[in-house]
Amino acid sequence: MNIVKTIISSLRVAVILAGSALCFSCVEKDENFGIDGKDEGIDYTYHGNRIDHVESRRVLLFYECGFNSLYGYLSTNMDVDIEKGYLPGHGRNDDVVLVFSKIAKNANYKDVPSYLRRIYKDSEGNMVSDTLKTYPSSTVASSGETMREVLSLVKSTFPAKGYGMVFSSHGSGWLPAGYFNNPSEFERNHRRASGGAKYSRSIPRLGVPEGSMEEDDPFAGMVRSLGQDKMASGDVEMSVAVFASGIPFHLDYLLFDMCFGGGMEVVYALRDKASYIGVSPAEVLADGMYDYTKLIGFLFNGSSPDLRGLFVDSFEKYNKQSGQYRSATVTLVRTDGLERLASVCKDLVSRYSDAIAHAPVSQIQGYFRQNRHYFYDLEDTFAKCGASSEDMAVLRNAIDGSIVYKNATPSFLNVFDIKTYSGYSIYLPCAGTSLLDSYYKDEEWNKAVGLVN
Repeated sequence: MNIVKTIISSLRVAVILAGSALCFSCVEKDENFGIDGKDEGIDYTYHGNRIDHVESRRVLLFYECGFNSLYGYLSTNMDVDIEKGYLPGHGRNDDVVLVFSKIAKNANYKDVPSYLRRIYKDSEGNMVSDTLKTYPSSTVASSGETMREVLSLVKSTFPAKGYGMVFSSHGSGWLPAGYFNNPSEFERNHRRASGGAKYSRSIPRLGVPEGSMEEDDPFAGMVRSLGQDKMASGDVEMSVAVFASGIPFHLDYLLFDMCFGGGMEVVYALRDKASYIGVSPAEVLADGMYDYTKLIGFLFNGSSPDLRGLFVDSFEKYNKQSGQYRSATVTLVRTDGLERLASVCKDLVSRYSDAIAHAPVSQIQGYFRQNRHYFYDLEDTFAKCGASSEDMAVLRNAIDGSIVYKNATPSFLNVFDIKTYSGYSIYLPCAGTSLLDSYYKDEEWNKAVGLVN
């Protein structure tokens, strides 16, 4: 096996967590938190005199869409790596770690049930995994409806002072479901009779990439939208809007272990869903963005989650590597700064519209391979489109006001260099197509800044 395929047998075009339906022996099960689920996973009842500890307890949900090529990595993260680190107990005052997962058993993708589990350590320090609810094999994890159902159940069953979620799967940013893997095929099959949305002027376009990432990528299986289930009827993925609809209450943090989550189109659409969002503008290696032996410790071993510490550690996990393994981009977003950033970008888009329409894309920092030219650095875009030093200072200030921590390695997979890094990517119409523009018009970010009209 050559070095390339050894390194990433499948770039985790989105990944985070892990844990299969594997259940460890249920020792010292806390009946106060037990759930009886019927075979179809619909009805459940509570046990015991459950007391709400909303002033002290915190809840973390790992949401795993692993019914795809990432199944092996997700299982290792949660069922092997996670056991080596900190886990809370299962008393009424202890923090709660939950795992919802739909994980394939192998590449045959035969339907499997989904599970909601609680994991903790017993009095002897052993990891315990209690299955709280089983969902039928027909359940689609990459579904806003399923995510909403799971999160609603989590909140009603485990009242707490705060909630966080780590989402793991494939990912391709804001792109329409299925586009990233084979743009030319998608264009042929989905072009609308109207020809798609029209940009405000005639602009040059880059060509549409030919071929499938799954077949042609030397680094193996790549990403899709937010989440992926390889169902018998075909791949199922979520749009950004559908993903947002699946979050029924405000989260303290939403962390992605997924490729291309660092686009303005993604984080802006989720600005009201979490106080902090963790993302990568480029791809994420299949081993995962985080060190799962430390992840829960960063989130629970303190009076508040140490998100910055987690992201510094996540970056160094790869920065200390060599060769292709030294590949990472990380950004921790504070969402209360995104409205100001959008306002600044709206003004710049308006005043530099002609330059953006003819942007020198070959000179702008990109975060893509295989000619998937849909992710360009936000700050570098305006810099290369001629923004004044005064305007760039305002933009940098707005970017800094929306980011807690950001960092990038000098290159990615030795395929492209990272010479400038703002922490965010953005779509450029001149690098896209009229069909993509027609989808982009509906993105919350576009409505805010007016890039495509």
